[in-house]
Amino acid sequence: MSFVQPFAFAAEFQNGDFAPVTLASLELEVAELQHKLSRAYERGLAEGREEALAALRGERDTALAGTAEALATALASLDARFDATERKVARLGADLALDLADQLAGTALERAPAAPIGAIIARALDQVRRGCPLRVRVAPALVSAVEELVQQRQSRDRRRLNITVLPDDGVADGDARVEWDDGALVLDRAARRAALKADIAASLAA
Repeated sequence: MSFVQPFAFAAEFQNGDFAPVTLASLELEVAELQHKLSRAYERGLAEGREEALAALRGERDTALAGTAEALATALASLDARFDATERKVARLGADLALDLADQLAGTALERAPAAPIGAIIARALDQVRRGCPLRVRVAPALVSAVEELVQQRQSRDRRRLNITVLPDDGVADGDARVEWDDGALVLDRAARRAALKADIAASLAA
């Protein structure tokens, strides 16, 4: 008849050549594992926090870049519209100035139609030698008025003026062509207005 003999447990265990295992050593290992786990948790938490902050910074930078680009686009569009409006206002101002100049010139011609011709005759006299014959071609309706201007100029000038006023159907009212042997001066209001308008258009296009 066999029987089981009770085994007496001790506080120390022996297993071949391994060091004895005690409760104190087990508690120490558990404490070390808990410490390592705690450090790993803190390290993982810190790394996660840094990754989250980096992601937020990236989203912030992306949002700021998008906002800056949208703002730049809006400003460029605003500048373009402002430039277009400025050019339009400038063109309207130029047209208004030309119209006003035409009205003033028209009023001046009505009051003294030969006055601009008298001014161009004076310019011609400053350019030619004394006694040089001048031929002044004007619209037929202005011959008498221009001849009167020449007489008034002669009364104020000591030298003898050699000026002949000729009617010319090809010359518009208020215009004139002053000719001498080696030169000429032309008063052409339409050409002068066209040149002025071209200069204004060129300045607006610049």
